Amino acid sequence: MELYYQKVHQIQDDPEQLAAFNSNLSTIVRAGPGSGKTTILTLKIIKLLNERINTPRGLACITYSNEAAKEFINRLRKMGYQKRENVTLGTVHSFCISQIIMPFCHLFNDDFPLPIDIITDSEKYKLFFTILDEFGISKSDLRFEQIDSERSHSVPGISKVEINENALAAKVATEYEKRLKELGKTDFIEIVKYSTLLINREEYVRKCIEAKFPWILIDEYQDFGKPLHELILSLINNTNIKIFAVGDPDQSIYGFNGAHPAYFLELYDSYELMPIQLKTNYRSNQDIIDAASMALSIDDREYKAGYRLNEKGAFHFIQCENELEEQYKYVVDTIIPSCQKQGIPLEEICILVKDNYVVEEVRRVLEERGIPHYIPKFEFSKSNIVLWLKDCGTWLVTNQGSFTEISDFWIRLLESYQGMLSDSEKISQRKKFYNTLIISEKYKDLLSDWLTFMINRLNIQAIINQSDKYSGEIYYIDRILELATIGRYKMYNVEMFSQIGKSDNQIALSTRHSSKGLEFEVVVMLGMEQKVFPNYRNIHNQEKLNEERRVFYVCITRAKRECYLLMSKNYTKETKKGTFTFKHYPSMFWRELHQVCKEKKLTYF
Repeated sequence: MELYYQKVHQIQDDPEQLAAFNSNLSTIVRAGPGSGKTTILTLKIIKLLNERINTPRGLACITYSNEAAKEFINRLRKMGYQKRENVTLGTVHSFCISQIIMPFCHLFNDDFPLPIDIITDSEKYKLFFTILDEFGISKSDLRFEQIDSERSHSVPGISKVEINENALAAKVATEYEKRLKELGKTDFIEIVKYSTLLINREEYVRKCIEAKFPWILIDEYQDFGKPLHELILSLINNTNIKIFAVGDPDQSIYGFNGAHPAYFLELYDSYELMPIQLKTNYRSNQDIIDAASMALSIDDREYKAGYRLNEKGAFHFIQCENELEEQYKYVVDTIIPSCQKQGIPLEEICILVKDNYVVEEVRRVLEERGIPHYIPKFEFSKSNIVLWLKDCGTWLVTNQGSFTEISDFWIRLLESYQGMLSDSEKISQRKKFYNTLIISEKYKDLLSDWLTFMINRLNIQAIINQSDKYSGEIYYIDRILELATIGRYKMYNVEMFSQIGKSDNQIALSTRHSSKGLEFEVVVMLGMEQKVFPNYRNIHNQEKLNEERRVFYVCITRAKRECYLLMSKNYTKETKKGTFTFKHYPSMFWRELHQVCKEKKLTYF
């Protein structure tokens, strides 16, 4: 508990953090970049469990991803948290399945499909394209992300937020949901919708949840869509459960998943929760904070630097002549050497790009130059089983991590397949699992061999196929095997696999959307051309343009002291009419930031 008390002592000088920590009311915390939201949420959990919630009652902490849940668990353990009954940390979907649907669904004569069979990515796209063909809709006119977004926003409930309907998406969404039920399958949106229905309709369900969880905490509230929002509003209105939500509407950038800042703001402006705003940025210097806020037109927030008080920021506006390749060259020939001369380590440099295709292009250039690099966000963060295999590899080759934790997951996986195990059966299975890990060491020099051995030896694919809870994960198992055999991980060993997503003196590569939550001394943004960022499709759509502006804000606020923005004046493209060179101009975000630097007399080049 020493670290816990140390952190509690540190927040005494921040009145907003202290107020959030001590609040015994339902509270919503507006936490800007670098304001310590994860620290506050972690401290709040420890405080509640130690001082305010007596066993057998517990709490639930809902996170946006499995990876975020694992980070919280690791932080809690460092602060002295001991595993306790009725404490659950995980995604909203896992909470709904384990705490609402599985315990109560069988009591009611509803048409929710049981056993739970979550539609796979390949199945949902096949169904989507079938509907488009039958309706005579071009694939270029509608994307599946628009269907999910429309379904999310149209969830019924008590929220007063109004989002403009996409009539075409709504038409296809209605047919999609109908056929989903006909197939006896479900998805994550339906899981949260049905859970909210049960809480709204059934007093017994509400009372049981309330008895078990006097507090529910939510991280990154702005990243969730209306299904979770309606679930929380239902709990606030119909139970005595206290809510502690943390987020930042200025960083709401997942509109394709149905997220929208208005849901956070509705909760923040309501009378049911106490609003608190964290105003101190402990990451960046004041120049970065001011420039980012002005670029997003949020100068009324009064964000101030917490640590880097006397440091000046710097902004570099670089115009290359032709193609993205010149931007890559400028990064490796000029920016990286300049940073190294200043004594900035490689792990404090991040390159942000449009999409995963460009990530692979930058990776190729860095590999050719022998510059070490990594991708901070593991692409399999949605998969509990792949994350578990990664933890198994870490335990095997680095002696880090907990055998109890990875063996506990193995027991849960087995029980999802064959039912509850007796204590003696659990002991036997833990021994077999331990022996499997020890034997697997002889395959550790090639990741594909090790994964094949583990998956076959433990019969994982058969278990997943027969498991209600993990049936949707077969895609991720097949995908990781493919990448290890013929993809980007084909030369990896188990140690390299265990280190994916860790810096260790390597430059970070990330898409703009995946950069949220990261921080670096220097941030390099590529592809800063108008009609590229923001995308030409969104320039005349105010809703979409606002979200791209928030993405830009997120990118800038990853930097502690320095930003580089690169664009190219000319791009050559193959068209149906031949090869043409198109002239490009700096992004509106580039121009606005450049103007802010001039007006505020910030350092820029």
